[in-house]
Amino acid sequence: MFDEIYIYVPGEQQIIKISEGSGDSLTDDDIAHNYIDYIYYESHSREPGLPEVDGGMIMLTELFQKKFKSTKEAIPAVLDMAFGDEHMDYILLD
Repeated sequence: MFDEIYIYVPGEQQIIKISEGSGDSLTDDDIAHNYIDYIYYESHSREPGLPEVDGGMIMLTELFQKKFKSTKEAIPAVLDMAFGDEHMDYILLD
C-alpha cells in the first residue's frame, strides 16, 4: 500500500521512483513552516545505467499516510512537480 513505486513517463522518456519520505530530511525551517512529511521522488533517464536526472521532495503539512490511501495516489503531485502537468500519461511498473 505505501511501498515505493516506479512509473514510466513516455512523453519524457523517464522512470520515476516515488516513496514516502523518511522524515530524515526535514529541517528546522521546514518544521517552522508546518511541514511534517514529504513525498520523495527520483527521475531517471532511459540511458544506459539509468542516470538520475531530477528528484526532490514535495513538502506536506499533513502526514503522507493520512493524505494518501496509497503511494499511487501521490503520482499526480509528483508529475506536477517534475513536469508541471499532473495529468501526464504514465505507466505503473511492477
